[in-house]
Amino acid sequence: MPSAQYVLFRLAGEQYGVPVQAVQETIRLPHITRVPQAPHYVEGLANLRGLIISVVSGRKKFGLPDKEHDEDTRVLIITLGDYRVGYVVDAVTGVVTVDTEEIEALPQDLPNQVYFSGLLRSSNGVIILLDPHKLLGQGLSFHVGKEEIRLQEYGDKKYGERSEHATGAVERQFVTFGVGEEEYGLDIAYVQEIVAYPEVLSSVPTFPQYAEGIMVLRDQLLPVINLARLMGLKEEEADRSRSRVIVLHGERGLLGIVVDSVSEVLSIDANTIEEMPEYLQVDARLKVKGICKIDTGKKKRLTYILDPTCLMGLEVMKSGIGHADREVREETLADKNSEGQYILFRLGEQDFITEITSVREILNVPEITRVPQAPSFVEGVINIRGKIIPVIDLRKRLEMGSFARGDQNRIIVVDIGNSLTGFIVDAVKEVKRIQLADIESTGALTSVGLDHEYLVGIAKLGQEGAVALVLDLHKLLSRFEVRVLQSMNGEATETQTTEVREGAQ
Repeated sequence: MPSAQYVLFRLAGEQYGVPVQAVQETIRLPHITRVPQAPHYVEGLANLRGLIISVVSGRKKFGLPDKEHDEDTRVLIITLGDYRVGYVVDAVTGVVTVDTEEIEALPQDLPNQVYFSGLLRSSNGVIILLDPHKLLGQGLSFHVGKEEIRLQEYGDKKYGERSEHATGAVERQFVTFGVGEEEYGLDIAYVQEIVAYPEVLSSVPTFPQYAEGIMVLRDQLLPVINLARLMGLKEEEADRSRSRVIVLHGERGLLGIVVDSVSEVLSIDANTIEEMPEYLQVDARLKVKGICKIDTGKKKRLTYILDPTCLMGLEVMKSGIGHADREVREETLADKNSEGQYILFRLGEQDFITEITSVREILNVPEITRVPQAPSFVEGVINIRGKIIPVIDLRKRLEMGSFARGDQNRIIVVDIGNSLTGFIVDAVKEVKRIQLADIESTGALTSVGLDHEYLVGIAKLGQEGAVALVLDLHKLLSRFEVRVLQSMNGEATETQTTEVREGAQ
């Protein structure tokens, strides 16, 4: 009779179990670095022997009442492929071996059952069993880099093929998304990341009609196509606030595809994906590799699995846009022995850094003139050597609360959109040289639903467990917010000029 082992833990008086093979280790609560604007259930980041991981509150994730941590509090390091997430639990109570036939189905009215796989009755009550695939997949923010997909590359094997040595399910992960009334999926191994629809897209007259244009992604150029247009679907006035651009990577470079919305990342048994009938393959430019029947319990739906290599072979990729930039980026990533200079500053109890090349100057906080009806995070404007500079409270912009001003406060001045902007911070600590090898990507945040464009890295500072978030202050403001600040600058300059003229008269 087949059996399975589960690590047992407690949350708010209830017992839970997670497969022992999904638990890398159990640790005491480490030092945690908070992350601004993170989902409410994210505790922050931890440095686990040089490995940066996200830490999630098990209570908050399941909507349970919060409580203070104590001596029994533990963190389960749960792994799935390349993903690692720490889950804070009230206590770890042991390991149990069970016959799989003893596992019961979930009752329909059980809360949070999307994360669970079954129930187990014991002498100490009911144990709720977690499914690590669902637990990690539900919060995924779809920012997947090369390090994260290393274990998920499957070459050119057909989705329905079994390995010669495979004896069970062959699970693969797919990013699912909507276009029109249908749902589609792409193998996550080809997905570099998913970003919001850009405010600016440059059109190219020579591009085919299904192309949207060219966008800039962290100083990289890439062609963007409209998947609905490629399919010949009727385009309606869409709310672009929900639209997303899925960035694919391949030998030819990068390609962005516009979709109506992104659903989730699904783990699917490749053997359950049925081949698409040849007579339904009406467009050679967009090959559907298979059809998958998704049953979430509440809803059954069909998902069409697209061939990413077919998309990467489209005519727009022949332009070469994105290929050279990709090579430059890979060379830069490979050069891990180099170092950079960063401004290390403080907000509350958290350390942040930003590249020194992006900072024009650092100022003491002078008198600030309030501006009526300005955004809540804008403190006002200052006059520095005849230049009017809008000033932003960085704490408020990152939703980290307000604070009483002191002598250590500084203003970091950055050139954004050809206009100087100041950011008030609690204190500037030092100019620090940091090896690029000590700066990781934000991959540790991907499995907890956090993917802010302005968070560009996580730096290990050398002290035990100490990390700092790397901010790109240029990406902190939306294009609309930049225009608002530029208008404030102009209005303040005009007012100052008028006052000077009136004084002269």
